[in-house]
Amino acid sequence: MASTNDPASIREAQHRNWDSAAAGWTEWSDFNDRADRHISERLVELAGVEAGSRVLDVAAGYGEPALTAARRVGAEGRVVATDISAEMLAFARERAAAAGLANVEFIEADASRLEFPTASFDAAVSRWGIIFEPDAEAAAGRIRKFLKPGSRMAISSWGEPDRVPFLSTPMRTTMRRLGVPPPPAGAPGPLSKPTPTALAGLLEGGGFSDVIVEEGEVVYEFDSPARFTAYVRAISAPIRAMIEQHAGDAQEEAWDAITEAAAEAGGGPGPLRLSNSVLLAAGVA
Repeated sequence: MASTNDPASIREAQHRNWDSAAAGWTEWSDFNDRADRHISERLVELAGVEAGSRVLDVAAGYGEPALTAARRVGAEGRVVATDISAEMLAFARERAAAAGLANVEFIEADASRLEFPTASFDAAVSRWGIIFEPDAEAAAGRIRKFLKPGSRMAISSWGEPDRVPFLSTPMRTTMRRLGVPPPPAGAPGPLSKPTPTALAGLLEGGGFSDVIVEEGEVVYEFDSPARFTAYVRAISAPIRAMIEQHAGDAQEEAWDAITEAAAEAGGGPGPLRLSNSVLLAAGVA
């Protein structure tokens, strides 16, 4: 397990974990697109992306909101999508090709190592991405230098854990079942910036001004608690990493416990509907 105090080991672990989750993101991409397409669209709006814009997507994963931005900028615009995971970017390339989007470039790099000319982008976005960076404020400052003065960066985070059951339910269940201590407050990850103050502080720490924060919602619907567990097992790199550190029967017992917790949260073995809080922030370079 990577030390929470060592950015290099954290990034290396994230690289491995997200590579291993890429197949799951491929399997569930249509499901995710239906549930959270509106978040990509709103980030693109908040960043001021328009026809002809040159856009940087940091930690783009399987290609969002990069592909949404590519549709917005059109043939005269350009999107550069970066991510730490080569496997996630490989799927993003496939999605771009299938969508007929030739105006997207994909670069494998973590946010701390990006190198672009000063003031070479009109906008930047990061959907549940930069919050995984161990030194997110410094990364935001680095990105700000790539933006033209007066342009904007828009990012998203999940909200307070109690309001993000699709993550908090399996995380808490796993930690309790396997005796894993909770991560330190602010540790990089999906719930690292769960308040408006924390998310705004990420951009402000990078030198962005006039930061605004708004709240959104993502609803996931599953046929059953077991189907929910299959989803988490496929796409959630942090939860998979926690469970896969344990050998033998402990892994399957943890997944079974997640299914039981989901059934309890949903009131039984039938369909499960989980409403999750999202925070979106934007600031001026």
